[in-house]
Amino acid sequence: MSQTSITVAEALAMMADAFNEPLENVRPDTARDKIIGWDSMGALMLIAEIDERFGIELSAEVSRQMRQVQHVLDFLAQHGVLSA
Repeated sequence: MSQTSITVAEALAMMADAFNEPLENVRPDTARDKIIGWDSMGALMLIAEIDERFGIELSAEVSRQMRQVQHVLDFLAQHGVLSA
């Protein structure tokens, strides 16, 4: 069963888990290159998590264009799953 929405705090926790990074290091303004776990494996983990939770396909190409945590939040908002 797919989840229908997620808060910003829950989205940050989801990313921290996917990147195996402490939650305090994952903020909307955090750059991708500041998160050690946001490598190719971390990106795959995030892609899989978004697909599993929401049934939304995040392509590898779009994932590679994301340069900071806010870009992931924007992607979730554009697909209507990020709640206020």
